[in-house]
Amino acid sequence: MIEANGVSCTSPQISTPGGTVLDNYSYRCSANTPYLNQAGATLFSSGGLSTYKLHLGSEALTASPRGEQNIFFPGALTSTWTGSTWTPDKGVTVTRVQVQAKTAPAGCTTNAVVRLTDGTSPVNLTISSAANDSGSIAQNYAAGTPLTFSVLTAAAGCTTSPADANVTIQYRMQ
Repeated sequence: MIEANGVSCTSPQISTPGGTVLDNYSYRCSANTPYLNQAGATLFSSGGLSTYKLHLGSEALTASPRGEQNIFFPGALTSTWTGSTWTPDKGVTVTRVQVQAKTAPAGCTTNAVVRLTDGTSPVNLTISSAANDSGSIAQNYAAGTPLTFSVLTAAAGCTTSPADANVTIQYRMQ
């Protein structure tokens, strides 16, 4: 037992000269005994921190970080074209698609439809107002597969065509 700043510290005892000890709890110097949760192991070493679950505030950090892909469609959405191709190097789960048009559509006989796809699994979103939202979704896409975001259906018969659209694709890594 060692005394440091008036607090008792413990260190592992090695009973065999030249023997080794596995210190699963590290040296402790504390006025309070730390809470030990037996549900998961935590390792802190020169290689970093490894743990079952790490929280910052109430948010759990995971190996599946979240991100977003942003795309801009300049001009009127009155023709079909691909605005972006993106090839993720890890599998992703798209969780939401939102499109904000600077100019909202009005009086369209055919609303523009934008599409995110890998060629097999599409996420379509109809542009019927200035703010358009897919809502919460969970569409998986494999690593190394090109994802395109395009105007699938052009707006037609509009008194005001939708124009200058910003797209946000929210995703998390798989």
